[in-house]
Amino acid sequence: SHMISNYYGMISLIDHNVGRILNALEDAGLTEDTIILYTSDHGDWLGDHVLYLKGPMPYEGLLRVGLLASGPGIPLANIVDEPVSTVDIAATLYDYCGVEKPCNIQSRSLKPLIENENESRDAAYCEWNLSPTRTGVPLELRTVRTKTHKLTLELLSGAGEMYDLVNDPDEMINIFEDPESKAVRDDLEDLANNRPGEIREFFAEPTGIA
Repeated sequence: SHMISNYYGMISLIDHNVGRILNALEDAGLTEDTIILYTSDHGDWLGDHVLYLKGPMPYEGLLRVGLLASGPGIPLANIVDEPVSTVDIAATLYDYCGVEKPCNIQSRSLKPLIENENESRDAAYCEWNLSPTRTGVPLELRTVRTKTHKLTLELLSGAGEMYDLVNDPDEMINIFEDPESKAVRDDLEDLANNRPGEIREFFAEPTGIA
């Protein structure tokens, strides 16, 4: 479709200009003293589930974005097969720069994973509170993703979605209410309800369509 073609064109534009930045670092002699992390804030559906753009359904096309790292001390061609989050970027850069991170930030350094230090992660987390101006009704979404499953809870209604990402990578079969999957759901709900870091209880009243 024209939308997908335009999207690929925008990606090519970004790639080209990231290349210009990397060339400028090389020309300035800074490549060996620069940590580069390349990622995105979100993906787009581009027709996944007959949906376009983005919204309050955290399917893989929206959440699973690339994260590339290069620089001094970062091994070549190392693939990290652990659930991580862009929230972890802050702690990672603090770590590589030798700066102590603020103790209350919800961020864990990816440096041990990047450098193959046998660290593992249980899950990655996503939160999104939406006002009625965006979706028609208010939503408080909490998503937890492990290597094998994803659970999304809507806190105000109690609704949920859960997917077996090994056997159902396209997220077509919602097993949230499946009795045979209750043990997995309980484990994921425990992860979601006990996520690490300081949890903010109250938020400012939202404005606009966020």
